Amino acid sequence: MIALISALNEAMKNVETWRNKYSRQEYPHKMVLNIMYRAYSTRLVYQAFDKQELVDGFEDFQEASQYIIEIYSKAALEVHPNLLGWMKNQPYEEVGTVCTARYEKLATKAETDDKALEEVEFSYIFEMLNDMCVLYFIAMRLCGDTDVEAIAKMTDIMIEPLGFMDYTITKQVFQQLLVARYMSEHYRPLPK
Repeated sequence: MIALISALNEAMKNVETWRNKYSRQEYPHKMVLNIMYRAYSTRLVYQAFDKQELVDGFEDFQEASQYIIEIYSKAALEVHPNLLGWMKNQPYEEVGTVCTARYEKLATKAETDDKALEEVEFSYIFEMLNDMCVLYFIAMRLCGDTDVEAIAKMTDIMIEPLGFMDYTITKQVFQQLLVARYMSEHYRPLPK
């Protein structure tokens, strides 16, 4: 199974940093901004993978992962100047499994509701792990693994071939087979 502990630790550190840096009114919206930023960036990487625009034939997963993180960083640079406009002008667009309007509604509630705030924090961490799974999945595919082989290596679960997989379906697979289980075993809300 793929190790997600470093991604979990990074996400928890981000939550703690933002919690201390931003006001209660700004903080939940900062997390939503980052959920969407990561989703748009990861979707661009997946689209490049789907169009066979990425280098493949890696023999080492670590090398492939580093390459994918570099591609992700470049995608994030493309997303950055457009992000706020996309979020404002297309609030109901489904980007993988997330949507600005849904999360902004929750973030507004979280400005005064502790349970909603914890839900936004959980969602930020969950979505970060989910998008990391997508990037790791692409890295495994670039090493020559099939969809089924990559999913099995990452989750320890063998599934039937799905046929068509896009960014959304890939996220859904990892939500169900890995991230939900991992979060239930490892996530603990930060103390207030």
